[in-house]
Amino acid sequence: MFKRLIIVLFLLLIIFISHAFVSPIPSRKVGPDFRPVYGVSYSFEQAGWYGLDPRESYIEMLDEFQFDWVRFPLFWDQAVDRGTEGQRDKETKDIELRVDDLRFAIEEAEERNVKVIIALGAKTPYYPEYHWPESIASQVKFGEVITAYHPVAKEILAIDQKVVEELAVYDNIAYWQVENEPLIGNVNRWKIDASFVKAEVETVRSADPNDRPVILNHAATGFYDNSWKDLLPILNQEDIFAVNAFFKTKGTDLITSNILGRQIHILWPDHLVWPVHSWLFLSPNFESIKKSVETNGNEFWILEMQAEPYIKKIEQAQDPLLTFTPDDMITADKFLRSYKIQNVGFWGIHFWQYRQQKGDSTWIETAKTIVNQK
Repeated sequence: MFKRLIIVLFLLLIIFISHAFVSPIPSRKVGPDFRPVYGVSYSFEQAGWYGLDPRESYIEMLDEFQFDWVRFPLFWDQAVDRGTEGQRDKETKDIELRVDDLRFAIEEAEERNVKVIIALGAKTPYYPEYHWPESIASQVKFGEVITAYHPVAKEILAIDQKVVEELAVYDNIAYWQVENEPLIGNVNRWKIDASFVKAEVETVRSADPNDRPVILNHAATGFYDNSWKDLLPILNQEDIFAVNAFFKTKGTDLITSNILGRQIHILWPDHLVWPVHSWLFLSPNFESIKKSVETNGNEFWILEMQAEPYIKKIEQAQDPLLTFTPDDMITADKFLRSYKIQNVGFWGIHFWQYRQQKGDSTWIETAKTIVNQK
């Protein structure tokens, strides 16, 4: 009897796991009348990595899509003048910013009545996330948590203040996003403590004469992670709390181990993806998160909806066996609409444009059917 029970449980486990991998984006009922507001993330640096003309591709995106907003990350290492970076005693007013691309992008968006979100702080979107000068990175050890007492804290607050003061003149900037997934570690296991995020938010609020709302976000990794709740008390009523929705993910290593003092790494296979939302009660519970956020008096957004495969090397972008497809984009959109999430941001515009440049317009055309639908 006991053996039979073990066999049955084992078979159920196999079925459960198989279903998660076969149907990584669950099907949910979608109301016919609900349609969210759509936005997109854009990075001039990422566009350049794909071999695109960043400004030209940006204009094409604005003219092709009816996005309500565009989110731009600040890359600290590229925005701060090389002559002033790392000089701790510099007054905020003396920090020289090089943000010509950002100004260009904001102004072009304004001409088309498109709102802008500026993501600032130490950790901003796009790999490797911490885009800070080497003089700052050298002061942060592997696995450290940035608190208000960390040696680089003062410099982070100074750059936050300077960015807001410089860009606050643009009326179409609708939100300041303060840090990106601050409580989640990057490849260097760096994290930002919620108490320091609060200090950054206070700095941003005081630097903006128009008192624009802020956005805080989290990765929504699974049922076991409730750390995002530490960010809710920081928000005012008009602020936004967002999570990111990735459905087919990949890691750097499949297995990492330390055996007899030697680090063993088995790289993640190219065509293996890990499903995130098909584990039933083990997956992120958007309904529960949304309820908590709205109870806190805030809107719940998706800042990044996966709309591209994981690409680590440019040659992978031409793989005939892509792990995320245009049809997946449609399914992901329906999944999120089932929760009646008011704002959804697309993640993948540079990949779409790269594919179009190579003769494949299916990504662009599929996205248009979602975004430009009346």
